[in-house]
Amino acid sequence: MRGKQLGHWGRAMTAALGVGLVAGVAAAQPARTAPAATPPAATPPAATPPAETPLAESLTGMARAEHGAGAALFDDGDYAGALARYERAYELSRDHRLLWKVALCQKNLRRYAKMIATLRRMEAEAGAALSARDKQDIADLIQAAGAFVSLLEITASEPGAEVFVDDEPVGTTPLAAPVPIDIGERRIRVSKPGFVDFVRQEKVVGGGSVALVARLDRALHRGRLAIAAGQDDLIAIDGKVVGKGRWEGSVQSGTHALRVTAPGMTPHEAQILVRDDERRRIDVSLERAAARGGASKWLWIGGGAAIFAGALVAGALLFEPGTPVEQGSLGTVPLGFGGRR
Repeated sequence: MRGKQLGHWGRAMTAALGVGLVAGVAAAQPARTAPAATPPAATPPAATPPAETPLAESLTGMARAEHGAGAALFDDGDYAGALARYERAYELSRDHRLLWKVALCQKNLRRYAKMIATLRRMEAEAGAALSARDKQDIADLIQAAGAFVSLLEITASEPGAEVFVDDEPVGTTPLAAPVPIDIGERRIRVSKPGFVDFVRQEKVVGGGSVALVARLDRALHRGRLAIAAGQDDLIAIDGKVVGKGRWEGSVQSGTHALRVTAPGMTPHEAQILVRDDERRRIDVSLERAAARGGASKWLWIGGGAAIFAGALVAGALLFEPGTPVEQGSLGTVPLGFGGRR
């Protein structure tokens, strides 16, 4: 990439940030030097370095289409839309020059921390393709944007916790280096499975630092369960009797088996779900159990009498005088009565 092109954009971005660079606009032009002595006729003139192919022409396929759409959106002032198109064009082509346009969109969206990250990524990925002037312009821009960001430093009690700024991940504890965050109200969260999230709302000013100590406490997944039943009712939770009439206590989050019993009453059984930090109250009214034995007893007696009477009639008919008796055996047929206990 030519330093002239990158330097022009760099100064435009820096001016928009309100910070002047040492190099002025004229610095992008080649410095004027004294005319060199005319070489001997036998010495051929030095070859002119080939001009770099413009980005819009070097891209192909969908990358070229995405770049064109991004340029149109940028000219129309839709920097968020242009950013998405430029990022897509970069994913398709991996042309580091697109990262400069990504950074330009981020600057216009006032996402200075992301702009700094993009410029550093560009510097790392482009490597030798950047001229000394390009590298200086990037360094100047990062320094200029420093007035609009602060550095976040977090000391966490637990390693391996993920750090979020406005719900976007920025690193894992312990952080390898302070993280740039934009000025304004920022929501900082440190999260690790099995622990309670550490959350802070911080007002960030530019050019400074934000140092936080994040203590992560182990999450206690518990809630409270309150049972109100009759005065003499026994209350059991997960098979263990815990009280009589009324009971309230702390239980682990999840589903629990409730059973309420009393003499002469129909037991009440239910599965109760208790969530984290929730208090559930369950009211139980037992119903009197239906009388057993009365109706079924008379049914058994009446049914037995009817069967016995039927057997007598059948026997009389079977052995009625004058009727020949067939040879054979009579099998046993079991009789079942659904209501008998």
